[in-house]
Amino acid sequence: MIPHCLLLESIHTNSLVDSLKEIGYTFERVNHFEEVSRSLEQGKFHFLIFHISDVENEDIQKTLAEVTKNFPHTLIILITDTTKWDVAASLLKQHKVYDFIQTPIETVHLQFTLDRSLQYLLTKLKSQFINEAENHLYKRMVEIFDWKKSLTHKDNENIAADIIHQMNINLFQGSGIGTLMSVVSILTSKSKLDSEGNHYLVPKPVMDLLSENYDAAKSMFESMSISQSVIDDESVVETKESPTKLLSIIEKETEILSEALTIKSQKINLSQIPTSVTGKKIHFDEIKLSYVIREIFLNAIKYSREKDTIYLIFFHKENFLELKIINPAYQNNDGTNGIPEKLESFVFEPFFRISSVVDDSYAKFEQFRFGLGLPLVKKIMDQHQANVQIYNIENNFRNENTKDICLTIRFPLIEEEK
Repeated sequence: MIPHCLLLESIHTNSLVDSLKEIGYTFERVNHFEEVSRSLEQGKFHFLIFHISDVENEDIQKTLAEVTKNFPHTLIILITDTTKWDVAASLLKQHKVYDFIQTPIETVHLQFTLDRSLQYLLTKLKSQFINEAENHLYKRMVEIFDWKKSLTHKDNENIAADIIHQMNINLFQGSGIGTLMSVVSILTSKSKLDSEGNHYLVPKPVMDLLSENYDAAKSMFESMSISQSVIDDESVVETKESPTKLLSIIEKETEILSEALTIKSQKINLSQIPTSVTGKKIHFDEIKLSYVIREIFLNAIKYSREKDTIYLIFFHKENFLELKIINPAYQNNDGTNGIPEKLESFVFEPFFRISSVVDDSYAKFEQFRFGLGLPLVKKIMDQHQANVQIYNIENNFRNENTKDICLTIRFPLIEEEK
């Protein structure tokens, strides 16, 4: 994962810009501390970085405490020098900042500190989620083994149901293997041997159903093959192309998915790539990027509703090209909306699902299945040395007071060789 940083720009952090570019991290800049909270609300950043000279004011330090409290998933990194140790120590002791980097900044030390901090952040998020999962499991076990409740309600559930739940969703719900098995059962029971005993007569509706689900099962196995090829491929993409070549992939995948869009009368609005990226390149593998575009479009289509509009928007920011897929966020089964903040990193874990509902309507368009879609998107983007995140944002496109889901990919821009 490539970390995304928010940098408070000043004369003290000018050298940091080049260092961040050198280690390949993406970043955005704000000019005043008052802009920090607004930026953190509008996007997701792994780090907030500033120089100690820019936060010595007591009022700013009070605001800093609020930032730490309101954005616990953004780690604050302090740039300091030996003349400010007393202030730096105070901020560290009060947990207003997570770590520090001493000037003059060495690129190797900067990368080591940020990489180590990122691992801490990811471990912290995972620990919180595991604790919640363990609590849920404990409650389930209490319910299952509470003999009084069992006698009263004749509760016959057992813990194995939880274990096989994901297997059931991934392999046997919906069209494909499960339905194919059912159709074969119908076929054997409804087919009749002719009078001469040489042929079986099969009702046309049964044969049609068999053919349809054979195609679905075949598509499932093809997607397994594609998924396996991505899983086994550990190579880093070295080929570089103009970012404008993304447009042909997007247009092709949009055409392929035109039938999927008609299911709920949806449409896709596509922006142009900023002209400011002319002369720059990105790491580019056409086949792998087509997998990514298909998957993120399908996700947006499946989780949007009737007549919704899905937006694909490009931005040029600092040292990267940003691609955003935005669609409306709706309520989940547990009452949360869109992508709950605590789950933003876990949707990229294999087999993780926010909803266990399977929609067969889009099966024939899918190249990744079994809860592997976003994990494989992340792997492909890692191979492109790019970053991918998904989170809720305030609705800025529609007139209702609601939230949207925003999937963001950041491609580091490479200067074209002359």
